[in-house]
Amino acid sequence: MSSTPPSSANTGTSSHPSASGLSDVKIVEALAREFFLALDARDPRRLRNTLSANATFRAHPHSGPIRPADEIVAYFGTVVSSYPNAHWDVTDVIAAADRGAVQFVIREYSARLGRELISEQIAMIRVNAGKIVSFVGYYDSMEFQRVFWAGE
Repeated sequence: MSSTPPSSANTGTSSHPSASGLSDVKIVEALAREFFLALDARDPRRLRNTLSANATFRAHPHSGPIRPADEIVAYFGTVVSSYPNAHWDVTDVIAAADRGAVQFVIREYSARLGRELISEQIAMIRVNAGKIVSFVGYYDSMEFQRVFWAGE
């Protein structure tokens, strides 16, 4: 039996600060928030900076992956072009040393309806070496289509 204390490798947490002075958990939370801030700002360089070169994105758990990072940035370029007035707001992040759950809201004002269209979604991210390596979105695609396409 080993008498060594548990490490972040087997507890899923780390309070050891990185070179930036942030713990692994805080880095995951900051990356999650920065990803959506970059998306909302429509800033491809900023978005790319959150991603590992070999990152993988899936819009749904069983959809085909988009990779590498430059293809993910291109994909999100088409997303923001399709919703030119939309805004992405992170409402919550639950983070561990190498992963996080991100709850966010997409909002877009509809002049025709005279109100905001809103979709709540969640994403799971995995992080390694200070970059997002995996991003999987979870949302009700029928609800999104009804709100953003049928409502217009």
